[in-house]
Amino acid sequence: MNDTNGLNSTRAILKRFKDAAREAEENLVNENYQQAMAQFYEASQSADEMTERFLVLLMKTAPSDAHRTLIIEFLSWRLRYFAAQYDYHLSVAQTLSGLPREEWIARLETILVLSQSLVTKLLPILAETEDTNIESRIRELLDDWVQGIQELVSKLQSWGMASAQAAQVLEWAYDNKIGSKNRVIDEY
Repeated sequence: MNDTNGLNSTRAILKRFKDAAREAEENLVNENYQQAMAQFYEASQSADEMTERFLVLLMKTAPSDAHRTLIIEFLSWRLRYFAAQYDYHLSVAQTLSGLPREEWIARLETILVLSQSLVTKLLPILAETEDTNIESRIRELLDDWVQGIQELVSKLQSWGMASAQAAQVLEWAYDNKIGSKNRVIDEY
């Protein structure tokens, strides 16, 4: 019965994704941009939820710890890609002023949210793993991620640029006890 509930909820998520994507496209064609944005957001949330389900399934059904480690390594390089994008977007923003700078900061904030979403998928794996190597690898990765966000916030502050999103992501990380406990977030 539990499998049936899981299958039904998976079907519900898939239906929600398809419906939201279809409605978003219709709203976009009809120039109902606010509604399109809301529907695209709903579709992205459903896709994110499905990604998490597939990841949990992959980790549970992997034939060995080596396979699970490979999955974690794949995710770690994706997170590193996002971190490299912070620096790239920040570097571009530093060369600009006015509205173009704000646009690049907005892009950076989008990447921050994507990285946070990936981290939320690693947390259940960390909580459930019995393999100390996988646990250690995830903790190291999360510490590196938080350190990158700290450096980003520091750079933004020192360069006189604002990003409430960066400070919020860092605060979220601290609230979820991600990263070293002895680090302190500055008021931003």
